[in-house]
Amino acid sequence: MKQFILLLFLFVSGSFANPTTVNDVTQINPIQVDRVVAPATLEEIQFLVRNHQGPISIGGGRFSMGGQIATENALFIDTREFHKILFFDPKQKVITVESGITWRALQEFIDPYGLSVQIKQTYSNFTVGGSLSVNAHGRYVGYGPMILSVRSIRVVLADGKSVVASPTQNQEIFYGCIGGYGGIGIIVDATLELTDNKKIKRIVKKLPITEYKKFFFDNIRNHSKAQFHNGDIYPPEYTNVNAVTWEETDEPVTVEDKIVPVKESYWLENLIYFWLTELPYGKELREAVLDPLYYRKDRIVWRNYEASYDVQELEPPTRKISTYVLQEYFVPVDRFDDFYPLMRAILQKHDVNVMNISIRHAKPDPGSMLAWARKEEFSFVIYYKQRVYESAKKEVGIWTRELIDAVTSVGGAYYLPYQLHATVTQFHKAYPNADRFFALKRKLDPTYKFRNKLWDKYYFHKERDQKIRIELDLMKDYVRNEDQTFLTLPEWYIVFSSDEYAKFLNHSAPSAFPYFKSIAQFWKIYGRVFAKTWDSYEFNWGYHLMINVIGISYSSELLFKAVYENTIGRVTEWFAVGPVSSPDRKVEGFMQKVAQDYTDFVRLRPWYEYSFYGKFKEFWGIQDGENTSWVRRMERRIFFSTELLVKAVYGKLIGMGTETVYAPESFTVKAWVVQSGESKIISIPRYEAFTQTVPKLVQNKISFLEIAGNRQILLTLIVPADETLLDSKNILYQWPILTEPNRKRVAVIVPMQELHLLLNLARDKGFTLDHIFDY
Repeated sequence: MKQFILLLFLFVSGSFANPTTVNDVTQINPIQVDRVVAPATLEEIQFLVRNHQGPISIGGGRFSMGGQIATENALFIDTREFHKILFFDPKQKVITVESGITWRALQEFIDPYGLSVQIKQTYSNFTVGGSLSVNAHGRYVGYGPMILSVRSIRVVLADGKSVVASPTQNQEIFYGCIGGYGGIGIIVDATLELTDNKKIKRIVKKLPITEYKKFFFDNIRNHSKAQFHNGDIYPPEYTNVNAVTWEETDEPVTVEDKIVPVKESYWLENLIYFWLTELPYGKELREAVLDPLYYRKDRIVWRNYEASYDVQELEPPTRKISTYVLQEYFVPVDRFDDFYPLMRAILQKHDVNVMNISIRHAKPDPGSMLAWARKEEFSFVIYYKQRVYESAKKEVGIWTRELIDAVTSVGGAYYLPYQLHATVTQFHKAYPNADRFFALKRKLDPTYKFRNKLWDKYYFHKERDQKIRIELDLMKDYVRNEDQTFLTLPEWYIVFSSDEYAKFLNHSAPSAFPYFKSIAQFWKIYGRVFAKTWDSYEFNWGYHLMINVIGISYSSELLFKAVYENTIGRVTEWFAVGPVSSPDRKVEGFMQKVAQDYTDFVRLRPWYEYSFYGKFKEFWGIQDGENTSWVRRMERRIFFSTELLVKAVYGKLIGMGTETVYAPESFTVKAWVVQSGESKIISIPRYEAFTQTVPKLVQNKISFLEIAGNRQILLTLIVPADETLLDSKNILYQWPILTEPNRKRVAVIVPMQELHLLLNLARDKGFTLDHIFDY
């Protein structure tokens, strides 16, 4: 009966349910999934996995910070209702729990028995399954990655079957799933080793970071009574460390609670964090005043107390403007003194708003495929604050990649549960056994069922695709900013308008052209582009300035023409003889010809390279026929000559300035495409040739994965004015063609993998492909 209900749920929800957004603690990685299911039994999980044909993602506490919990359009399995204790032996100090249980619930259960968790992270809000999936660690002396405390796990694989895995049974699955971020299967339960709950006393020593490594090896590493240890590096100078050690003691506790009480509010902690990160000299004040006050008294607590902190104490009142984020870097102990100066230089160069860097120690991992501790390691846990807008995210990516290069240069690694700024090449350098993991995933998950944003970026179901990704990452000129596909629309609108003007002159007088409406359309389109790029990308101040300059120039030109053509121009039109298209009116015919020639030119080259002066000289060689008006002819000569000369001078100045400021443009872009099921890299010409080439490639059965490193692109179609077929959510803007009232232009945002589908649809519907906006 339960299986029937679940099957009915899958069918109904897949047909009618609205997509749901899931996010992590940082609130900067919203992911729209198809639906969220919270199974409460192993059988329900197996049924969901067995019967769902699309992608599946797994999430628990949602404390990973870079999309490791989900991917778009997935069935999201929320494990938090799957939280039973299955087995407990206090004498053997062993417990088996379902993966959705929180560490806090586990601690509350074992504390009355005088037992404590052997290894976990500092905060207890996380689920056990989530911690195992990232192979977490804490401040425990003599331990390291969580895998060291795991006897066995049970995993549901992609076919829905459950298997038990341990260091001696199904070893590949054991070492692939712990630290495997849900890529191999769903960890549904785990058997963990426990230890005794003990009274511990805090010992504090402040020292220069240059002395820290020796201090740790002499006093902490082999100290039998040391239970917890971390060294807090003080920003912004990063020269001093506050070494905090908790040692086993028989002295009476100073805090009676066995576990940290749950509080409804942490307003004081929030206020302190705001002070440290936003006010002048806040960090210096922490080192000089706050920490000395906080650590001035002896403190003796139970081991469970120090291991049960609530992550809510770190939660700010809002994450709409800023958010707190973690990063972590693992360094072989013998390279400690090589890495921290590199780290310090990078953080200071980029003025990173670091709240704290905690130094931890870890023993080597026994064999997990994505081991971050391949040797004995020191870790540097960086807790920092960043703004949530796109320019801030991009800046974080820059210094993060610099830190990754620094840590891999000393044989270390970075931690994977955080933002996905690393390149594929950096990922493989930090995790050299990743190919073993990927081979196992291909074997156990042959339909690529288990997905999340981490694997979307670094896992390639076809090995050939991985090689292409690395090859593209190594191309210095491959990536072009995706916002350019939108920012070029206002520029191209001027080309569209110029084309409309040229064609209009074939049959109508210049005074009748809709100058003011054209100006209004330009600024409305730019408004849409402004909003889109402001919300979605780092704001490109330089390019927006350029758009405003050309927009003002364009508007001024049309405004002048509107006034002139509807006054002096209209008067001379009264003297004109014959229709505009008359072969005798050669002067005006030349003006129309130049307008069209200029439009065709700027589709391929920058406007300022056009030979305005050459056209000026050619213009004075044009003679009207006998049956024309002398008044109209002379007025047109003076007007158009002035326009050509002004543009010649202005264009020359703009060209000289552009050569000074910008490097020469590349006239091709690289694209990652698929043809006949095989991936390859091709070059495509830019500008107008791009629009002409892409449909031809589609006709040759080519589809696109990336162009210039981007996964979406903007294009315009010319369609009937009453056309409503296109999906409105993907339409950036649409506007009527002022000189052809029965047609309109539609600017459509197209996911790259759907580009071929849209182009085929447009062709089948008889739409005109107007322009594809390359980067």
